[in-house]
Amino acid sequence: MKSLLEVAYKHYPSIQASRQLILGANAQVESAKWNYFPTPSVDVSQRSGRNGSTFRVDQPLWTGGKLDAMSDLAVSKQEEAQYTLGESGYALAEKFLIVLQNYVQADGEIRGFIEGRKQLESFSQMLDNRMEAGVSSEADGALLNSRISQIESDLVMAESRYEMSKSQLELLIGQPLKCAVRFKNDSMLKQNMPLMKMKEALLYTHPTLKKLKAQIGMAQAEKKSADAVLMPNVSLRAEHQRGSIYEDDVNNDTLAYVAVTFNPGAGLSSLSNMESAKYRILQAKDTLRSKELELSDVLVMDYSDYHAAVDRMGSMKQTIEASQKVLASYSRLFIAGKRQWLDLVNTSREVTQNQIALATLRAILITSSYRLALQTGDIDFELEGNR
Repeated sequence: MKSLLEVAYKHYPSIQASRQLILGANAQVESAKWNYFPTPSVDVSQRSGRNGSTFRVDQPLWTGGKLDAMSDLAVSKQEEAQYTLGESGYALAEKFLIVLQNYVQADGEIRGFIEGRKQLESFSQMLDNRMEAGVSSEADGALLNSRISQIESDLVMAESRYEMSKSQLELLIGQPLKCAVRFKNDSMLKQNMPLMKMKEALLYTHPTLKKLKAQIGMAQAEKKSADAVLMPNVSLRAEHQRGSIYEDDVNNDTLAYVAVTFNPGAGLSSLSNMESAKYRILQAKDTLRSKELELSDVLVMDYSDYHAAVDRMGSMKQTIEASQKVLASYSRLFIAGKRQWLDLVNTSREVTQNQIALATLRAILITSSYRLALQTGDIDFELEGNR
């Protein structure tokens, strides 16, 4: 099953879009690095027949943290893009597991309904012989036919759900599903880690939390940039001037000097920007704490679903075994005239219902175990794809 998730991960459009986002963020990081290098510029002007041109190179010496803030912001955006890819993988896996649960449950229901129908059809021959002998009535036959019709209707619905979920799986993986999905000897179905260890793993590995931490870094870089506005820029400037639009016969001139510029913005806008940036940091931290609680709550529910399914599957298998023994006993007692036909048919339906309940529990166990593996970092598609 894990291999199907990997195929979907390589194929799905949202994953490809996230990869493109990373490439764009990488380019922004490279662009931020170039801000530390010299900046060339050219000024060319003309007025009343006079021409003037200035060739200039500026090398930043000190900016009060402006360039570092731009670099930090670009790196944080790069990290956000990388964790967005992981988040897209989680979202895809969640969508996949929802469809898979319907697929596994429908497959189990089909098996249960087919077995139940065979059981009822075996009763049909026995009832026909008894009706010919005048021992059983036509009402018994009508009851049996009604139960067979009902189970065939349920079977058609289960087959429809199976085909629909199969088609959805094929859309997710981008290719036909050539064989049924099997889970024999699947190590992912054994989740033995304690809940507290799972919570620790979730808080450490979940890409959504890492993305929110990157957003905190972005807010901190923006605060650093807002604070740096109040600092002057110091740069080493080299100029070569040719001509002038203001004077005639100006000789060419080359000079180098240290330039200091200061632009605090309009009015007190820089102070307002600093205050706004401070609150964006606090908001990002609160969002992170809220998401940690939300994801922990989801983990607890999946953990509860998994262990409840494990416990109930054992008891349900015992229930099915017991009900099958009761059915076999009722069959013998019915032939001996010690049980009613209704008892026999109802017991057969009970066996089928128990098998359907087992199929539901199995689907829950499989999907909840994979959700736990996903949330605790045991499934990493990016690493698998790079092997």
